[in-house]
Amino acid sequence: MIENIKKYPTATAVVIALYYAVGIIGLSMEKTRPLFQSLIPFTLLFSLYFLWLFHEKPGNRLYLGWLIIFLLGFFIEVLGVNTGIIFGHYTYGKSLGFKIMETPIMIGVNWLLLVYSCWALIGLFTSNRWLGALAGGVLMVLYDFALEPVAIRLDMWNWHLSSIPVQNYIAWFLLSILFFLIFDLFIKKNGNKIAPALFIIHFMFFVILNIVFYFS
Repeated sequence: MIENIKKYPTATAVVIALYYAVGIIGLSMEKTRPLFQSLIPFTLLFSLYFLWLFHEKPGNRLYLGWLIIFLLGFFIEVLGVNTGIIFGHYTYGKSLGFKIMETPIMIGVNWLLLVYSCWALIGLFTSNRWLGALAGGVLMVLYDFALEPVAIRLDMWNWHLSSIPVQNYIAWFLLSILFFLIFDLFIKKNGNKIAPALFIIHFMFFVILNIVFYFS
């Protein structure tokens, strides 16, 4: 069955997009929002599974690259949330699930998912590692602009100040570049047929929720 799924990346991307569309509807309504918030960690794992499934010939290099980004993403967030020196002062809510050192395990998965899918999307346009890393950093910051208001509304995390600090976006840009350069050592940009679509789906998910929450 798995091999059959891998033959249809476009159809799989459509199914994933429909899954996220249902999430938009569920999160838009007050009565169903708590249920769909509780599903956020499972949705991240669901998305990561499909990234793994469609990666061409996954092996030790892929797993090592993923492990490095997961651990770096998680422990940078541990440092960030407990000191405020990286992103600014913020606190994680309940929506991302189980925490260690005030930091959800899923935040490492989130970094891995975003960096990998964004890196694959950038790979459609350039094979230059430095240009790709810079372009990816810009794209990740644009993504974060869409993410932040929704994340706050859904209790993923909350900032201690009334506004999101510029420091946060600078950190996203620099860390994304670092992560992309690490990925370039382990993973081909064009080695996954579904990853670019998944990044676009994620981006549009938060853009649409921003619009919904603005008018609600």
